[in-house]
Amino acid sequence: MKQDIKFSFGDTKFKYRVSGILIVDNKILTVQINNNGFYCLPGGHVEIMENTEEAILREFYEETGIDIVIDKLLYVTENFFEGKLGHFHELGFYYLLKPKTKVIQKDYLVIEDDKYEKVKLEFKWLEINKLDNFKPEFLKLELLKNTKKELKHFIIYDKK
Repeated sequence: MKQDIKFSFGDTKFKYRVSGILIVDNKILTVQINNNGFYCLPGGHVEIMENTEEAILREFYEETGIDIVIDKLLYVTENFFEGKLGHFHELGFYYLLKPKTKVIQKDYLVIEDDKYEKVKLEFKWLEINKLDNFKPEFLKLELLKNTKKELKHFIIYDKK
C-alpha cells in the first residue's frame, strides 16, 4: 500500500488532493463523506510517487466505480482553512472528467475501506446551478461562469 501525501505540524495539516468534476446532463456528481453536512467532489489524496492524473483516475474509480477519462485540468487551488481538527493547507487539482460509457444518474451509498478505515460515501447528482450545501465555495459560481473551460489558479483563505 502506498502512502498518501499528507502530514501535520502541530494543529496544522497539509493535504495534497485531486478532485473530479463529472457533469452529465447539467448535473454534477457529488459526495457527502461520513455525514459531514455538505457535499463535495469525489477524489482523494495523491500518493507518494504518483502524479495527479494517475491519482484522479485511481481515486475516482475507487470511490465511484465509474470508468472515466480526463478531459482537462480546470483548477489548481491553494486552500487555507480552519476545520474541526485544526488549520489546513490544501493543494488541490480539479480535473474535468468524461465517462467512458453511459452513466446512470442515480444517488447511492458506498462504505469504502480507505486504508483500513471505514468511510461512508453518499453520492448524489446535483443540478449544476443548485449547489446549495456544497464545498469548496468558490466552485459554486466558478463552474457556471467558466464556460470556456480555461485553467485557473485560486489562492483561498477561509478564516472562520
